[in-house]
Amino acid sequence: MSRRHSSQAGNTGSRYRKRVAGATSSVGAFLAFGMAPLAAAPAAHADVDFLGDLLGDLASSWSVADPGDAAATWDLDALFGAADPGSAADDPFSWTAIMDQWFYEPLHAGVQAWITSDFGEMVNNSINSMFGLYLIGNGVDGTALNPDGGDGGLLFGDGGAGWNSDAAGVDGGDGGDALGILGNGGAGGAGGAGADGGAGGTGSWWMGHGGAGGAGGAALAPGLSGGDGGDGGASVAWFFGNGGAGGAGGAGGNGVAGTFANGGTGNGGAGGSGGDGGTGGRSGYAWGNGGAGGQAGVGGNGGAGATGTAANPNGGNGGSAGSGGSGGVGGIKFDGSLGAAGQDADGGNGGAGGTGGDAYQDASGFLGNGGRGGTGGAGGSGVDGGDGGAGGNGGAGINGGAGGNGALGGAGVLTGGNGGAGGTGGDAAGSATSAGVAGNGGTGGQGGASDTGTAGNGGAGGHGGNGATGDDTIQTTGGNGGTGGRAGNATSGSGGEAGNGGDGGTGTFKGGNGGTGGVGSAGPLGGGDGGDGGAGGDATGWVDATGSTGVAPGTVYSQGGNGGTGGASAGPSASLTGDSSDTPTGGNGGDGGNGAEDGISIGGNGGAGGQGARGAGAAPGGNGGNGGNGGNGTYIGGNGGAGGNANSGGSTPGGDGGDGGNGGASAGATSGTLTNTHAGDGGRGGNGGNGTADAAPGNAGNGGNGGAGHGIADGGNGGNGGNGGSGDQSFGANGVSGVARGVAGADGGNGSTGGIGGNGGNGGSAENGNAGNAGNGGNGGNGGIGGTGGAGGTDPTTGLGQAGGNGGDGGAGGAGGTAGQAGEATGSGNDGSAGADGSQGNGGKGGNGGAGGAGAAGTDGSSSATGTGGDGTGGGKGGVGGNAGNGGTGYVGGVGGTGGAGGVGGAGGAGGDGGTNASGVGQAAGDGGDGGVGGAAGSGGTGGASTGGGPDGADGSDGTGGAGGVGGAGGTGGAGVDGTSPANAAGGDGSAGGAGGDGGKGGAGGTSAGGTGGVGGTGGAGGSGGAGGDGGDGGIDSTGNGFDGGDGADGGAGGNGGDGGTGGTSTGGSDGSAGGGGALGSGGAGGAAGQGNPGQGGGTPGADGTAGNNGSDGNPGS
Repeated sequence: MSRRHSSQAGNTGSRYRKRVAGATSSVGAFLAFGMAPLAAAPAAHADVDFLGDLLGDLASSWSVADPGDAAATWDLDALFGAADPGSAADDPFSWTAIMDQWFYEPLHAGVQAWITSDFGEMVNNSINSMFGLYLIGNGVDGTALNPDGGDGGLLFGDGGAGWNSDAAGVDGGDGGDALGILGNGGAGGAGGAGADGGAGGTGSWWMGHGGAGGAGGAALAPGLSGGDGGDGGASVAWFFGNGGAGGAGGAGGNGVAGTFANGGTGNGGAGGSGGDGGTGGRSGYAWGNGGAGGQAGVGGNGGAGATGTAANPNGGNGGSAGSGGSGGVGGIKFDGSLGAAGQDADGGNGGAGGTGGDAYQDASGFLGNGGRGGTGGAGGSGVDGGDGGAGGNGGAGINGGAGGNGALGGAGVLTGGNGGAGGTGGDAAGSATSAGVAGNGGTGGQGGASDTGTAGNGGAGGHGGNGATGDDTIQTTGGNGGTGGRAGNATSGSGGEAGNGGDGGTGTFKGGNGGTGGVGSAGPLGGGDGGDGGAGGDATGWVDATGSTGVAPGTVYSQGGNGGTGGASAGPSASLTGDSSDTPTGGNGGDGGNGAEDGISIGGNGGAGGQGARGAGAAPGGNGGNGGNGGNGTYIGGNGGAGGNANSGGSTPGGDGGDGGNGGASAGATSGTLTNTHAGDGGRGGNGGNGTADAAPGNAGNGGNGGAGHGIADGGNGGNGGNGGSGDQSFGANGVSGVARGVAGADGGNGSTGGIGGNGGNGGSAENGNAGNAGNGGNGGNGGIGGTGGAGGTDPTTGLGQAGGNGGDGGAGGAGGTAGQAGEATGSGNDGSAGADGSQGNGGKGGNGGAGGAGAAGTDGSSSATGTGGDGTGGGKGGVGGNAGNGGTGYVGGVGGTGGAGGVGGAGGAGGDGGTNASGVGQAAGDGGDGGVGGAAGSGGTGGASTGGGPDGADGSDGTGGAGGVGGAGGTGGAGVDGTSPANAAGGDGSAGGAGGDGGKGGAGGTSAGGTGGVGGTGGAGGSGGAGGDGGDGGIDSTGNGFDGGDGADGGAGGNGGDGGTGGTSTGGSDGSAGGGGALGSGGAGGAAGQGNPGQGGGTPGADGTAGNNGSDGNPGS
């Protein structure tokens, strides 16, 4: 019968089914009967029973089924137990794998066995015909005419597989969808040459897997890209299903070889890029894994350059390589914990650059130059980045072709790809009429970056090509080595290692220089070391027929190549998280090449060592790399390379400087104008890294030894030692203040000792020439500054000020390095001069003492409404200032620190005011409390002693004594009560006012040994006397006679002002000034006299009362 149309986009034509399927209402009962013959497999029989039971429930709601609603109503724990599914992607014992292997696959296999059996096909065809729908059956596989696979039945069946394209440039067919209750999507078909793979079909809506994507086809033609892998089909199952895996990308085509035929350029063709891997399909809704991403295709290699021809004597250049494809992204996990997302795939490797073609040659030799090597292809990105491709080697010729550059490694989530190695330079033959220069090595590729793991390593630089050495009449120069690739950086993992520089090639006239080492990388969990410099190439000797180099005509002359400089290591993110205890170091310099053993030759200089990285977190500062050794020569030996400087740490010690390289030897040969024959000097040692507040500085590197002079050659001078790192120059660790906690201040930390200077190198020996001078020892590093003592607090219980912390001692200067031994002459020459030992570093300054804590203020006396006022309490004593630290010893002694100031005494509490008693008499006020005594000053530190002829450090000054506290003010006396004024009697007398309180004494200033004494505190003011009560007015009697007015009472006496505190004494400085006396208290006003009554009706008037006297004023304080 005619099958239904495919659901795949773009396919509307009719296709024929291989099989037919069944109907909804009768499926449950029919399968229970029809599948009985298959019950020999127990697991499958149990699955069919489960399916029959399930379909009985589903059939009645077929037309309204909603996967989202159904997923919410099914209880997975009731079906399979409430177990933790765990990780599923790669674990065969995971719950997802168990579900697939022991439940779904047997169930699916049983359904497929039924569909594909002869009896099943007969029954299914009948059911499909009965309902007029394609209900049970698999989709047909795609063909060339209809590439996409057909869809499965509406109840059961798998989608058909997409057509595997066998036509170049035509994509593979898409897999058919499984539309029913149970079934897998069809696999996508493989793409034809250079074409993409087909996408996998979707799985069924209840249970079913998505189909795998088809593989992309390999490149259609040389130099073209590979096809991309098809995407895996999604699982739309609400209950269980895995996404389909993405298809693999196709390989890129290799570039065509170059040719000069038919007008060709001779250059090799570029390689094609690898195809990208397909994306994995999404998992089912409730349970399942996302599909794995497809593997990326590799890049094609560049084509080789053509060999030169008579018409085109230069060799062709090699072609550039293709880049690797990107790995496919894993399918997502739709929801929940039952399953996992699919695994992303790795990036593809880049292709190798093509080889440069050799030049044309006839019987006489090469007639042209070699071709350049091709550049490598970049690595693709993925979970692990693909490696960058290597550069192609240069071709040989009169002049060699340059090696191709290595390519960048691909970025990776876990691991970055390694950079490709640079290609080797082509060899140079030269000719009788033309000097030959060999090709330089290619630069190494940079390592790929990493997100969470280790970044890629930089590629090694290519070696320089060699010049021909068989004929010393032909001048050839070796090629220079390529620079090493930079290491990849890591976002949250470890950085990669840098690539080493390539070695220089050999030549008759001159060896090539070594390549520079690559720069290391940064990473929070550790960085990479800098790459080592390449070695300089040796020279075998060239006959200088004309004496152009300064030798006598016909003399053999040669010069070794210089060694490459070591690469610096990166920072400061070597340990941002504090998890790394290892800091990358600088790369070592390469050794210089040797000159020829006969004639006049000059050795190459050694390369300098690279700088170490700055430390961070728990990682110390990185060490500098060692300098390379100088090469030997008959006329002049090469100089040793300088050691690399170290770097400072974070909270950890600074690194050590690298050692200088040794100088090369000289045989003492001379010729022509070249008469100053000598051996090479040793390289200078690297400086040590500086210390920090919490860590010691690093030691310096030693100078290299001078080379030995033979014959009449002078020996080489020894290299000077490096300078030691200095202790922290900002501050040592300061003591913690005790102010907030009410305790004594903590002592400041001692400054760190400076790093040790490097030893000087030994002078080279000589025979009949002058021996080499000894190298000077390096200077020691300066000592660190002592920390300041913390300020003292105030004890909340006693009110006493606490002592300030003592300042830390300044660090001693680091020891100077020992001078090397002077070279000795064994023949008629002179011995070398002695070197000087390095000076000790300067001593660090002593830390200042912390200030003493202030005394607490006294408590005010309580005022009373009916009685006398309370006295105020005295202020607390100020704390003692901390002693300063001593200056460190050194070439110049460190200055002593300044002593801490004494704490200020606390102010006395004020006296309380007096009240009025029951009799109406004003009561006396309370006296003010005395001010607290100021704290004693701390002593200044002793200056550090000089150990090398410099001045001693100056002593620090003593601190200032603390000021005395202010005395408390006296309280005010209570006021007297006014007399009564009765209507029919004499006026009452007022009551007396209370006396004012005396002011408290000012506190004494603190003492100081050599500084200024503290100022005495000011005395407290006397309190005012209370006012006397007024007399009451007289009344009138019954006869009209007036009564007398009452007497006013006397006011209370004013309080005396407190005396000022004495100034603090100083044995070697100025005494503190005394505090001023307190102001006197004013006497209280006398009460007014009461008025006598004038009387009425001729009665006798009453007399006025007598006014009270004003109270006497107190005395001012002295």
